[in-house]
Amino acid sequence: MARNRKATFGPVLPVPEQDRAISDLLEAVRHRLGMDLVWLARAEGELMVIEALDGDGESFGVRLGASMYHAATAYPRVISGELPALVRDVRGHDAVRHLPAVGALRSGAYVSATVFERDGAFYGVLTAVAHEPCPDLQERDVRFLRLAAEMIADSISDLPRMWERRRAYWDRINAVIDAGGPDMVYQPIADLRPGGRVVGVEALARFPPYADLAGVRPGEDPTRFAAAAQAGGDRAAPGGSCGSGNGAQTETERWFACAAAVGLGVELEFAAVRAALAELGRLPPGLFLSVNVSPDSVRPGLVDLIREVEPSRLLLEITEHNQLEAESEALQVIGEVRARGVRIGADDVGSGYAGLAQFLVLRPDLVKMDRFLTHGIDADPARQVIARALIQVADEIGATMLAEGIETREELATVRAARVRLGQGNYIAPPDRLSSARKAGPWGAQTGGSVARK
Repeated sequence: MARNRKATFGPVLPVPEQDRAISDLLEAVRHRLGMDLVWLARAEGELMVIEALDGDGESFGVRLGASMYHAATAYPRVISGELPALVRDVRGHDAVRHLPAVGALRSGAYVSATVFERDGAFYGVLTAVAHEPCPDLQERDVRFLRLAAEMIADSISDLPRMWERRRAYWDRINAVIDAGGPDMVYQPIADLRPGGRVVGVEALARFPPYADLAGVRPGEDPTRFAAAAQAGGDRAAPGGSCGSGNGAQTETERWFACAAAVGLGVELEFAAVRAALAELGRLPPGLFLSVNVSPDSVRPGLVDLIREVEPSRLLLEITEHNQLEAESEALQVIGEVRARGVRIGADDVGSGYAGLAQFLVLRPDLVKMDRFLTHGIDADPARQVIARALIQVADEIGATMLAEGIETREELATVRAARVRLGQGNYIAPPDRLSSARKAGPWGAQTGGSVARK
């Protein structure tokens, strides 16, 4: 048996994450044929590499990424027509039972179908195997497997290219994490009352151009494979999706979306949080630092990350609205963080039902009015009505309201008239590096000047 395994199996190779649609199809095929295991194997040189499977792979000694030498299997001769695509009892078939793969896999029966890409190129094979003979298998079962192979063709045609792209994302994002995280800029948050000063800053991540992430061509959307990739307005880092969904993704949003797609979302968010917290000691006394995290990153490791920070100077802003549920681990962690004295903010409230739902679940200390409401609020009575309603609710729960995205004198005047306490936006002060911003003098707590423009 050991000799058979050595002759049969090659190295375990990296494979793309198993596609859910293919997984469901393989499960349906296995149950329909009554077999123990079904796999999709891709041809790669002299090897067949298993890149999707359903069933008891362990009992056959195979797993995702396992490879088998062509010569050890029945595949070459099944493809050429020398061997049948269905063998009910391999032990009774002399041309099959002596193959090294039969002994190594301890297989008693198999059904196999060739898989082609959309352009007709050979891709690999779809195979169902059982440990014991299966006398009830019929020739129509081969046709059923071929039907499944045709359905798989559309999905697998993109897998190699998608895998190379995804691996490139992984390498590039890892390099950013290993280098200490993304560059950070800081946007002042001003008290909008008369004579108000800068009271805090929000940390925002900045990355190289998105095309640098993986050689993306203009107009191409490589995040289409990622359910986590969502569109929206300006993305505050480190994490979460953008809030409003009213525009195209920014460079920063796309980096975080790609990180989430390859399983590095939390690591990249934590790297950005660490980079932001490292600057807290350089802020003028009395200013707070706002950092952003998605619910995925609100986990026990976040508590460790902020353990040495002066809690009264930290605002933790929750950036996504569709993952925070009552009794969740995230809410338990938020409770622990809040007990330490860290304030909690709710991002993009007013951008839709999800934002309002989070508002009720989170009971935040600070409520950030979405830029969708701020934009053009001076000329839109409906926006003004909604803003006043949100302010009233915030007052009732003892939260402070912050209007983000203030871009014009008129918008500033309108949110002030609505009694919004805090403001943020390029009209007040654009994001900048900490050293540059301090030299420019927008730090009201340090200079004594007012930054809320008249």
